[in-house]
Amino acid sequence: MQPWLDDLSEYLDHLEATSEELDATVQTARSLTRDGAFAALPEATAALQIGLGELEAAIERRRELLDHSAAPPECYSLRQALRQVAQRADHQAAATHLLERCEAIGQQMDQVREAALSLFVCQYHLADTTSHFLRLMLPGTERTETYGRGPTRSHGGGLLDKAG
Repeated sequence: MQPWLDDLSEYLDHLEATSEELDATVQTARSLTRDGAFAALPEATAALQIGLGELEAAIERRRELLDHSAAPPECYSLRQALRQVAQRADHQAAATHLLERCEAIGQQMDQVREAALSLFVCQYHLADTTSHFLRLMLPGTERTETYGRGPTRSHGGGLLDKAG
């Protein structure tokens, strides 16, 4: 059982490093977006793709850990496996520590996911800024809903006509 716990600890080290790299990449892209340095965004996007590729590889590694002969049987997640191992007196401390790390890394990944989603929404709206300004400035311009929920269209514009 101890070699499996050691492998799991190494896996969590790698997953934590990947999560930190993804967080740094998202924060860099956020800063570039905020500062208007759009020319540097492709590099940040490429780094994000690399980080996501590493995360996908980590998912494959997780499956290998769960299928390992020393792993508790019939577990569908590492947390579930660690809870089972923590019930044994001989590995309780190590399993509890690893379970806490799993939960902390999970929370960190949730924060990264939320930051990435916020960044995507921000960039989505920034990409359409020109048409938003034109719609406000020109009377009679058709306006669609933000996320295209339906064919309903209304007319925008006339901002300068109403400014006087």
